[in-house]
Amino acid sequence: MAYITQTAPHPVVKIIKVLVVIFLIVAAVTVYLYLNPSIWQSWVKGTPLEPEPAVTTLYKWQDSGGEWQITDTPPAGDINYEIMKFRSDTNVMPLVPREENE
Repeated sequence: MAYITQTAPHPVVKIIKVLVVIFLIVAAVTVYLYLNPSIWQSWVKGTPLEPEPAVTTLYKWQDSGGEWQITDTPPAGDINYEIMKFRSDTNVMPLVPREENE
């Protein structure tokens, strides 16, 4: 007659093993999504989790010689300048002029 001498593992050990496997799966998915941002960006597009587009602020002004300057800081002194804001999710290419006979 054969006797089984090995005892069953404690239930806490089983729970810890399951948690370690779940943690490894979540870590692998996280690393994959971090290395492939286009995948998760398509998942969150149109949801509240979607990040706001970046906005760049530039300042356009004319110097004393009449040359136009565009900088990321406003000019010093009493020079009139125009604030231009560009969003990263918009197209900034100018439209092609259309001919009138089209």
